[in-house]
Amino acid sequence: MPTYRVLVNGKFDHPDADTRAKLLAELDRHQAIGFTEEGLFTYSAHLGAFTYRVTLQGEEERDVLDEAELKVMELLEAKGYPYRDVAGKATCMDDIKIRRR
Repeated sequence: MPTYRVLVNGKFDHPDADTRAKLLAELDRHQAIGFTEEGLFTYSAHLGAFTYRVTLQGEEERDVLDEAELKVMELLEAKGYPYRDVAGKATCMDDIKIRRR
């Protein structure tokens, strides 16, 4: 089964003061870069946009995109973070060719 790296971007939708305080308090935990099977949720202190990076396996690109977008929306809803404009991009790691020099 092909392996995909999925990058999901979105925006926080006008978080209130309490939500902003909660996001800023957790900021240090959300600064990692990379792709993991569990997924990495990252954002900056600006609190404008967020990114979710995850590695998934699936037969179809659309299926892994839907799965990744659903994961980040469930995460945001569980924490009570307002969001909008969620969209992902997937890269099939099996299709990447490494050029040796």
